[in-house]
Amino acid sequence: MKCKSSSFKVVAMVVEKGSCDYYKKGDSFPLTGFTPKGLCDCAYAVLSRDAQSLRYGARLPWQTSENTLLVHCPDPTGAVWELKRTPREKNDTEPSH
Repeated sequence: MKCKSSSFKVVAMVVEKGSCDYYKKGDSFPLTGFTPKGLCDCAYAVLSRDAQSLRYGARLPWQTSENTLLVHCPDPTGAVWELKRTPREKNDTEPSH
């Protein structure tokens, strides 16, 4: 069975580093359904749920605007991430499984 292509691309960017030693403010990772190289599994676990929703056009109650929302690392003093979606170009392809 073929999955429906998403309408949007989503990028996660560190907006507050917190106590995290792995990232610096401004670091960003494309979220495509697979854990990006350099992104820790704990961060991906919390980012991926909202990122998948945004990729398919969902509007979540906690969004900061129509196309962005903030997500906090599971570590209470860790990084704060901004998820931002942008429309996918017609020639963009999604990664295959």
